Amino acid sequence: MDLRKMKKIKGEMQKADEYFKSAEMLHKNGLYTPSVTAAYYCAYHAAVAAFLTSGVASMQKEAVASMVMTAGKFNGRLDPFIEKLREMNLEWSINTSLEYFENDALLRLYQTREFFFEVKDFLRRVIRF
Repeated sequence: MDLRKMKKIKGEMQKADEYFKSAEMLHKNGLYTPSVTAAYYCAYHAAVAAFLTSGVASMQKEAVASMVMTAGKFNGRLDPFIEKLREMNLEWSINTSLEYFENDALLRLYQTREFFFEVKDFLRRVIRF
C-alpha cells in the first residue's frame, strides 16, 4: 500500500475517533440529537477508511466478509429512523427534523461504538494499522 493511501486511512480514522469522542461528550451533557449526528459522522469516516483499503494485496476473504456483515448490521439498524424521518417529511414538508431522546441516542452511540471498533479491528487485520 502506498504511503499516501495509508495517510488518508489514518486521517479518516482520526476524524472518526474525534467525532466519536465528541458524540460521547455531547451525550453526557444531555445534547442527544447532536450526539447522534456526531456518531453518524464517526461511522461515515470509519466506513471511508475501511473502503480505502480496496486493492490491498493481503486482504483475506474472512476479513472482508466480516466487515461487510458488520456494515450490513449497522445499516439495518438505521432503517427504522430513516423511515420515521420520511414519514415526518411527508407530514411536515420542508421543516422536518428528527429529535432523539436519551435512550435512542444511547442506542445509536453503542451501535456506532461497535461499528467503529469493528473497523479498527478490520484495519489491524488487513493492513496492520
